[in-house]
Amino acid sequence: MKLTSFMKEIGFDDTKISNIEKYTNNFDLKMPLLVINCDIHKDRLDKFDKSAKKIGLDYYRLKCVYGKKLTDVQIYNMYKKKLIKKTDFINIIEVSINLSHINAWLKILNSKYEYGMVCEDDITFKPNFIKNVNLMLNELQSNNKNFDILYLWNGNWMNTKSALKPVHKINKDLVIKREMKPFNAGNVSYVISKKAIKLILGKILPIGDPVDLFMGKFYKQLNIYTLYMKYDKVNMKDISPLFVSGEWDDKYYIDSDSQSTQDYDTDNLQYIINNYKN
Repeated sequence: MKLTSFMKEIGFDDTKISNIEKYTNNFDLKMPLLVINCDIHKDRLDKFDKSAKKIGLDYYRLKCVYGKKLTDVQIYNMYKKKLIKKTDFINIIEVSINLSHINAWLKILNSKYEYGMVCEDDITFKPNFIKNVNLMLNELQSNNKNFDILYLWNGNWMNTKSALKPVHKINKDLVIKREMKPFNAGNVSYVISKKAIKLILGKILPIGDPVDLFMGKFYKQLNIYTLYMKYDKVNMKDISPLFVSGEWDDKYYIDSDSQSTQDYDTDNLQYIINNYKN
């Protein structure tokens, strides 16, 4: 993806991480760990940092693209330059979340590492996070189970769990399955390959979907694996062996700011573009 001056103006960022090696030694498989965080969410970063330090994780903080700072003229020009679609399906916040994940992918793509881990900032790690991630990655490698994306958390927002195909069972808590139909896992935490990044970046513009929903369309072209999670119907929670449950994974807060790095209360793209006046 070649960035224009306008793309950089609205938040695209392909600059390299100068000291990226500092963030690549968390797991047996060397890869950078990036967390997306907005300046307005210092509380989230503080909580994430405390959780990461407790288990010995080094991470790179990737500043989010904050959608509410984008002006109507920038949004209109994004449409004219075919960076976004004129659609009522998403708003500029969802576009900016796309841009934030794109920037994470560009950082990985511009490194020497074949994989990278991307996390959103409202998660809390369980004490055995590193041990279990190593166990999954090593087991997949030793059993020749090559993946392009591995979701470490899967919200199953499109109710596609029944279509998952078994890949490898490590133990009763760590079961890996493959996505076999369009899905939406949510982008809470995932490992992604350069191969997947290149394919997705080649098709993501103009942006017209939430990024997690868009990634779920590549289930045929890529080997997309997920850590299987059981669902607690009483508490309406997914039971994760890697992360501590919180407001961020509440099934009944689908439109809440607690599930996003940003506030969704804004007009959709179609409304802004149709009502823009030079």
